[in-house]
Amino acid sequence: MSISIIALLIALLLPAVMQAREAARRTQCRNNLKQIGLALHNYHDAHYSFPIGARSQNGFGLSFWPGLLPALDQGNLYQQFDHDSIQNGFPFFSWVKNGPLLDGVIIQAMRCPSSPLEETHPMGIYMHMQPSYVGISGASNEDGFPAKRISFCCSPISPPDGILSADGILIPNANIKLRDISDGTSNMIVVGEASNFILDDNRDKQHVGGAYPMSWITGTFGKDTPPNYEPTNLAFPPPCYNITTIRYSPNSNYDQPGIRNNHGPNNPLASAHEGGVMVLLADGSARFVSENINLTTLKRLAVRDDGYPVGEF
Repeated sequence: MSISIIALLIALLLPAVMQAREAARRTQCRNNLKQIGLALHNYHDAHYSFPIGARSQNGFGLSFWPGLLPALDQGNLYQQFDHDSIQNGFPFFSWVKNGPLLDGVIIQAMRCPSSPLEETHPMGIYMHMQPSYVGISGASNEDGFPAKRISFCCSPISPPDGILSADGILIPNANIKLRDISDGTSNMIVVGEASNFILDDNRDKQHVGGAYPMSWITGTFGKDTPPNYEPTNLAFPPPCYNITTIRYSPNSNYDQPGIRNNHGPNNPLASAHEGGVMVLLADGSARFVSENINLTTLKRLAVRDDGYPVGEF
């Protein structure tokens, strides 16, 4: 009899315990984003601009992440980092110093504890961390949305079905300053979660993390900035890793234009938190955004200077 009572109590308590654990993980995820926000503002204080979202460097350059390392308690790692060599964001090459330097390195501030995604991914013989967060480069221009700086991008079909924007803060091959954010820093998302699988039409899980299947340091080898983003020597423009252009609601279906697991320019924000995702605003605050947010509102939050009020979200 007593065993049955104990089993019943455990069955009743287990959901509450699981809920409490997820609440703690969600709080840690929010704190991670606040730390990333502080790092972005420290970078701006030092360099008078935010970092380039995805950089070309005679091949694959760096993402915005390496520039934040000193403020993420990784100053020693930053000092060892190769910021200057060609292809320094492509750790497959044996001559790229950053490949072995970052082998097995995990930076907890860049990982949401709720994420079911793999912690690392192979880069040749090295294992590089997969971040839980992605930079926001802007929003797409469908349905009359007033996105101004866009290029069709990043898909191996002709014409490409992806849309790459530079209306945000972490954009390809250019720096944005605080003074450029005329809509106000509290109305601007700069980083969001990409910490969970999304489902395709067959209900299969698809990985749409910001870095996947590359490294957290990988930027792009495409030249220039939308609306002049160039395809270099390919028939289609190359992807920009670690940034995304808002085109769909959080946790959207995988089988849509511009979404790919080898980084689509319109991969949606996604998280394992029930009902939505955590985002970082440009003022350094972190918010939970519902997956049911009005899509136009979400796009306005991704554009720095469209002049339209955002409203409640």
